[in-house]
Amino acid sequence: MAKGSLYLPRSMLIAVIVHVVVFALFIIGFQMKPKVGQAVVDPVNIVKAEVIDGAAIEQEKKKKRDEQEMRERKKREEEQRKQREAEERKKKQEEAERREEEKRQAEVKKAKEEKRVAEEKAKKLEEELEKQEEAERREEEKRQAEVKKAKEEKRVAEEKAKKLEEELEKQEQAKRQAEQEAEQKRLDAILEQEEAEIRAEQERAAKAARQRELSTLKSQYGAAIKTRVTSQWRKPPGIDTSNASCKVRIIQVVGGYIKEVSIISCSGGSDQFRKSIKEAIWKSEPLPAPPNKDVFEPLIEFHFKPN
Repeated sequence: MAKGSLYLPRSMLIAVIVHVVVFALFIIGFQMKPKVGQAVVDPVNIVKAEVIDGAAIEQEKKKKRDEQEMRERKKREEEQRKQREAEERKKKQEEAERREEEKRQAEVKKAKEEKRVAEEKAKKLEEELEKQEEAERREEEKRQAEVKKAKEEKRVAEEKAKKLEEELEKQEQAKRQAEQEAEQKRLDAILEQEEAEIRAEQERAAKAARQRELSTLKSQYGAAIKTRVTSQWRKPPGIDTSNASCKVRIIQVVGGYIKEVSIISCSGGSDQFRKSIKEAIWKSEPLPAPPNKDVFEPLIEFHFKPN
């Protein structure tokens, strides 16, 4: 690179020299031309000068041609030298570039090799990571499967426990229901028994009351018949009846109509007394009506004793 920097100023110097030479030739040629003012003022002298100076001009032209040829030769030599130098520089530059390219290629090759080694390491590391990830994935899948299995077993166990609990609850509920129904039946039976006893007691009480009522009504009915008979009795004249009494029997039909009258027994009294009793009974027909049809008795017995 140092030689290249020295070479460039030299080329510029040669170019400046060539331009100076060309410019000088241009000035010389310009000076040798006739002046315009002189041509107008003195054309005869100009012609003479041209004739006289022809040889000198030819010599000068030859000299210029020689100089021109020399300059051109020098120029060619310079150009050839420059070309050689340029080729040498190019060759050196190409050699430097070749070496630089070889160095670059070596660096590229080295970089590629390093890249390949790095890529292989990265690939190997990636494969290791993939293997590790695969192992972790499988381990995670295994763990998830175990968790899922545990959850499923828990769910099944919970369902079984829930089902068993529901069955036990149903059994307990059925047991409570059966106990409640049994208790209800027992209570109903007790209540029914108590109600039956109450009804029986009420019936007995009602029956007793009815019996008492009937007994009272019968007593009243009997008393009414006895009173009727007593009201119809007439004491036979000349007979003592103060200590006489008889048990009489009357058979009647509905309506108080008498079918039969009989004296069952007497204490004291005569036949006339007994006959007066029968007559009083027959005179009482129809007998008083009973206060209730249940009180009616076809057979009536009572003790008749005069007041």
